[in-house]
Amino acid sequence: MTSHPVHHQIHSKATELGISSEIISCALNILSQNRNLVNAIDNGVEMDDYIYRAILRQAFDKRMADAERDFYSFDEEKQSAAERDLKILEREELTSDAFYRAVLPLMVKTLQHEPIRRLHAEAASTIVMQLADWKRRFRATTLTEVIVKKFSGEIEAFHAA
Repeated sequence: MTSHPVHHQIHSKATELGISSEIISCALNILSQNRNLVNAIDNGVEMDDYIYRAILRQAFDKRMADAERDFYSFDEEKQSAAERDLKILEREELTSDAFYRAVLPLMVKTLQHEPIRRLHAEAASTIVMQLADWKRRFRATTLTEVIVKKFSGEIEAFHAA
């Protein structure tokens, strides 16, 4: 867990850089476990895999909890949206949509043996596209590289915690 000042600093810098502070906090948590940040950058593809899966797991859990809550809501719109989100997708749906197909391997790794629901596919597509745009903006090949360069002080704070 991070202290309040560090959390505020992460939130401020994430907002300034145009990325969700929840995504950054999740990534920083993974990167802070690696004592050698140069090694993290050198192994950026592998680190990105861990980071993406952690970010997706966090997003999936939140969306699932929201959908399960809304499923029992008195608001019919919320119920209908929750029902749509909770629907398990068939193989044809997953492979016919270009965005879903692109993130399918990552969803499978993240969910392991859980069924893939619409909420998973939509969250994964949105997050992966957002992170790809963010990496492009900083002309980086990996998310790890951007985070280490832009949040090195915060990573050190994680190490100290």
